[in-house]
Amino acid sequence: MAINLLELEPHKISRDLRGYITYIYGEPKVGKTTLGSKMPNPLLLAFEKGYNAIANIYAQDVTTWSEMKQIVSQLKKPQLKEKFSTIIIDTVDIAAQLCEKYVCDQNDVDSISGVPYGQGWTMLKREFETTFRAITQMGYAVYFISHAKEGTFKRQDGSEYSTVRPSVTTTYRAIIENMADLYGYMHPVIADGVRQSRITFRSEDGTVSAGSRFKYFPMEIGSTYDELVNALNEAITKEAEEKGDQFITDKAEVYVAPTELDYDKLMDDFNEVVGSLMDGANEDEFNKRIAPRIVQITERYLGRGKKVSQCTREQVEMLSLIVADLRELKETIA
Repeated sequence: MAINLLELEPHKISRDLRGYITYIYGEPKVGKTTLGSKMPNPLLLAFEKGYNAIANIYAQDVTTWSEMKQIVSQLKKPQLKEKFSTIIIDTVDIAAQLCEKYVCDQNDVDSISGVPYGQGWTMLKREFETTFRAITQMGYAVYFISHAKEGTFKRQDGSEYSTVRPSVTTTYRAIIENMADLYGYMHPVIADGVRQSRITFRSEDGTVSAGSRFKYFPMEIGSTYDELVNALNEAITKEAEEKGDQFITDKAEVYVAPTELDYDKLMDDFNEVVGSLMDGANEDEFNKRIAPRIVQITERYLGRGKKVSQCTREQVEMLSLIVADLRELKETIA
């Protein structure tokens, strides 16, 4: 994808949940999966069997990370984009374990710490984030589900405090919290003698791990999909009053998918550009003025003494930059 900063337009906040990541954790049987089932056109990716009591939901059992990668690949199909709008991950705890096993197997080690040069956690984070961000970049809403657990921690002054947080490990929690646009704790309450569920999105005293990217999102709401969407829209409306309606849209958030570079095409493009540079100058001019600049551009990205003919498929990004710079060179000497 060619970058042109002059064509940039101000970002708009979308009222549509598609393209957003929602992360809800809570007690067993409190209604986390039920909430997901009420989202638009949901597909449940069941890393654990939690949908037995939910009728009329499309559910795909996932037992390995390679299966997850197959699913992501299939979600690109237009027919599936028409059929599904929301992807539910139930639970993210088990998804994380499968991702870790995949990275370990990929590197032929027994534990993530066994990956050479301490690169295990970096590789794990990249694999996990890339997989799920790819789903949002296709225009789906992503809904993560996790269990809850309570932990006791010490402040710097030695005093202790308790916090409710997701049961997923600290490493994955940091990754998922950073990805999530809405992050809440679903818990049961008794109101007028009736057991209900509520979702906490803000905790003033820090006893509940939760948060939101939206400035005016309420501290707590009910556990239905309508209440979630209404709270989102009210928060966006308040932000619109503050910043102006021109920065708000009813359309789904549009993400640009990562550019898939074609190595073979880029090699053809390189040969074409170099060929046109040779055709546009006589031999002496090309050797003295143009060839050294081609070498300079190539070495800038591949290293001193390297040639494009030595560029590997893993260096496709470098190849794309070389081609872009050569095209710019062609324009300047035209």
